[in-house]
Amino acid sequence: MVGILVLSGLGAVVATEGTKENFSSEKVAFSQPIINEQENYVSIELAEANSNSWETDKPDLPVVTKVYWFEFGTVIDNVEVTFSDIVEQQISKPIRPAPESYPVSDYTISVVKQPETIVTYPDIDIYPEVRYSYNTAAGLKDEELVIYLSVSLYPVQYSPKDSTINYAKSADIVITYTSPENPVTFPDVYDFLILTPDQFKSALQTLVDHKNNLNPPIKTKMVTLNEIYTSVYFPVQGIDDQEKIKYFIRDAKDNWGITYVLLVGAGVEGQELFPVRKAWLSIANDEKYFPCDLYYADIYNSTGGFPNWDRDGDGKHAEYPADKLNMDVIPDVYLGKLPANNVDEVNDIVYKIIDYKTHNKMIKKILQAGGDSFTPAYGDESGVYEGEYANTKVMEKLPGYSTTRLWASENQITKSNIANGFKNGVDFVDFSGHGAIGCWATHPPLSAENVWVPEGTLKSPYPTWKYYDFEKYNVKNAKKLPVVFYNACSNNKYNQTADCLSWVTVRLPDGGGIAAFGASGLGYGAQGYDETERDMGWMEVHAFEELVDVKILGKVWANCITDYYNTFSDSFTNYDYKTMIELSMFGDPTLPIQDGDDPHGKTVNKPIFNGLLEKLMDSFPQLAKVFELIIAKLN
Repeated sequence: MVGILVLSGLGAVVATEGTKENFSSEKVAFSQPIINEQENYVSIELAEANSNSWETDKPDLPVVTKVYWFEFGTVIDNVEVTFSDIVEQQISKPIRPAPESYPVSDYTISVVKQPETIVTYPDIDIYPEVRYSYNTAAGLKDEELVIYLSVSLYPVQYSPKDSTINYAKSADIVITYTSPENPVTFPDVYDFLILTPDQFKSALQTLVDHKNNLNPPIKTKMVTLNEIYTSVYFPVQGIDDQEKIKYFIRDAKDNWGITYVLLVGAGVEGQELFPVRKAWLSIANDEKYFPCDLYYADIYNSTGGFPNWDRDGDGKHAEYPADKLNMDVIPDVYLGKLPANNVDEVNDIVYKIIDYKTHNKMIKKILQAGGDSFTPAYGDESGVYEGEYANTKVMEKLPGYSTTRLWASENQITKSNIANGFKNGVDFVDFSGHGAIGCWATHPPLSAENVWVPEGTLKSPYPTWKYYDFEKYNVKNAKKLPVVFYNACSNNKYNQTADCLSWVTVRLPDGGGIAAFGASGLGYGAQGYDETERDMGWMEVHAFEELVDVKILGKVWANCITDYYNTFSDSFTNYDYKTMIELSMFGDPTLPIQDGDDPHGKTVNKPIFNGLLEKLMDSFPQLAKVFELIIAKLN
């Protein structure tokens, strides 16, 4: 039988056997749209919608996206969608325009456009003209490489001149595809590939030994950059060092079957220890380029080819729209980054990773900080405090969790409160606001553009939570290290300084976090309740949902990008591409964040003690506590 098509959502799949082409179909039912009256517009809701259209100066309509996956090597020949039972309905006002995206930077104030007149769409006869679209990409699902197919449906069309909508009650999707004659299989030699400059090899060997000694082991292979460039394992391919590394990762997947990749080494311009792929995706000249780790994880396109991210061949990768056809975007390996500057930082983070399991009992607590991300100073008159709203949407994904809520509206965002929130012990930290390379901040409600919290103090006179505040406020929480998400601009922009906020969070030897997610360039958000519907606000909420679901850090990172792609592929903009390719994760991609549910088996303590602490914990728990204190003192 042909490989069975798997889908998310409602409906049944019917597959037919054939020597050349295979057919799968699904019937999708839609409920009646809900029309909500607003001051100048109406909004349209549909129960089955996954998202809404997001085209500037176009109507905001519900989109239903169906996601399917096939075995790797499958070719999607065609997708046909037929809409049935069309109903026409009069509406009293124009449909509201789609939201817009704006940077969440403490350096940039972008005024939200306030139209002087109601938008009536005089140049649109029917929107959308085409009621469906589809996209394909290669990517990972539960550690298996697959071909994704996302089919986006517009059950509702709008005719502005007639003030009518027509909506369908159902749609029939028919997919024609060709299965590979010879199924693609990968060897099972290694699970985890660590790539590093030579100077970190000795320090990282401790981590390699630890992973290989787990029960069951994570079969780990460390390769230095010099070994890549001199063809120690595979022939060298690529036009520059970055492409040589990317080809090596693909060769390692093809020949060793690796699923996880860790890149180690700082990338500060002019003194790069690990080559950085610059993404030249600039929006309104916001920044020329930013570091992009996803480049190294996108090693196959939907036809099995190599996505080089430079379609026009000008040496500037990820330009939009010039290079988008050579960017598959969805990760094909689970990837993490440690932008370490020296051996001491490598030793510190290796010990944190190894020690993490011992102190990783989930206590269902989260620290959250948010405020009014877009105040009237930005032109926002919604009255919604976007950061605080995003915090509440995160809590909806964390059943059973309690939150330490630091909100600007409650005057709780202070540096001491943030520090104490870390020190009091939490599983996660959720920052939602604005940022720059070395700091995070937000606005009090309805404040002026230059008013920021947290405010400066005698200990740290500058406003915003800065990278050095971890030290100034003595954030020592080594026995409970959280996963941190920064919804802000540039907190993971490690090519400009050795002290970007996310890396300081992770590298802190006796506190901070075990991993940090954030944007490696200027991030974007939307005003009002649209903050979590797209851009980094969507990533923020979805990351926490993935953290409590799949738990393994590299999978969380990859699933966020994959799900974003599959959800919004019908209406991608430059903002969407930038949101996906700038999402960065500093941490060990194989690391599970929940004690007692570790698919990789038990962890041992620092290798020089040969697991003695674990044995003592089993037989002499009181003595083990004393021994643990000795280890902590020695470190």
